[in-house]
Amino acid sequence: MSVDRSVYGRRLGIFPALFFLLLGIVAFDFLMFARRAADSVPAAAQQADAIVALTGGSGLRIAAGVGLVTAGHGERLLISGVNPDVSIDDLVTLAGGAPETYACCVDIGYRAETTIGNAEETAAWAYEHGYARLIIVTSDYHMPRSLILLQRAMPDIELQPHPVRTVVDPSAILRDGKSFQGVLTEWAKWRVTALG
Repeated sequence: MSVDRSVYGRRLGIFPALFFLLLGIVAFDFLMFARRAADSVPAAAQQADAIVALTGGSGLRIAAGVGLVTAGHGERLLISGVNPDVSIDDLVTLAGGAPETYACCVDIGYRAETTIGNAEETAAWAYEHGYARLIIVTSDYHMPRSLILLQRAMPDIELQPHPVRTVVDPSAILRDGKSFQGVLTEWAKWRVTALG
């Protein structure tokens, strides 16, 4: 009887070990995701047909997109996921740039409310204009999931990532609660998207 209890006890002891092993794997995966995001920097922008900036957080993503189109890296800029209550004047105030740039070269996408919506809105815009190569501007920690969804929506279009550091900083997850929460949430969404 005591032998049976010993074997039973050892079997029960496996579950806590497996739990902590799984927890360690999950924590490692999250930390590697954050590190890759923190280390990502935009390559020197190449020439593309057009540029897409995905909204969210501060105006830094939009500012980067406006800077790229102003510098001639693409003929037009789509700002995807803009709140319908936000005007072009509001965007100029938020992100800067010359009003003339917005007038000539910027399209505002008001339909997208999620990253999946961004992908659908971007695909419709890119195919309508016949674009084959896009520069994608979004936050560094948001880029991995965005690229998956965008590539699924338009598999024949080449995407060049242009990650931007925003208020959620993946290099600060161990000292800033807001950054930790933002990157953790995005990691979970990315992991589900990548596995889906």
